[in-house]
Amino acid sequence: MDGRGFVVVSGLPGSGKSTLARELAGRLRLPVLDKDRILESLYDALGVGDPEWRSRLSRAADDVLFTLAADAGRAVLVNWWHHDTAPARLRSLGGRLIEVFCDCDAALAAERFQARVRHPGHLDPRLTPEQVAQRVDSIRATYPGPLRLGGPLLTVDTTTPADAPGIATRIGESGI
Repeated sequence: MDGRGFVVVSGLPGSGKSTLARELAGRLRLPVLDKDRILESLYDALGVGDPEWRSRLSRAADDVLFTLAADAGRAVLVNWWHHDTAPARLRSLGGRLIEVFCDCDAALAAERFQARVRHPGHLDPRLTPEQVAQRVDSIRATYPGPLRLGGPLLTVDTTTPADAPGIATRIGESGI
């Protein structure tokens, strides 16, 4: 495949975005740029702090992700995308955008979120299971769903493991 193009993996926290993105990247032979991996590198380099510090590093990680994506020209991008800013930034990368929206029940996403072990910089241990469930429910209630970037949109039910080979085939047929 020639030219610029990005597979944008979106969805709720705990919906399976990173897992599916890694599988797709391998099958499509594209690099995966995962905002959480960048953020965790910043924690390792600059330290863990309070929620305000985490937020500042999170915005910096967004900027790094977009810089790396612009340089790569082709990649699988995974993040918990902000609907107010991400679509314009993603479109500014140029090239074809294919969105893979990971969709699952909010209760399952909260359960997965609580069960995973992430870098201490994310401050997850400060949250009780009830707080996690409330946050995910709140996000789900206000989250407008897919980014709708203007290109193909594949909505994937991630309640069970996704059919990564089939999704990769569909992405390939769509021009990435």
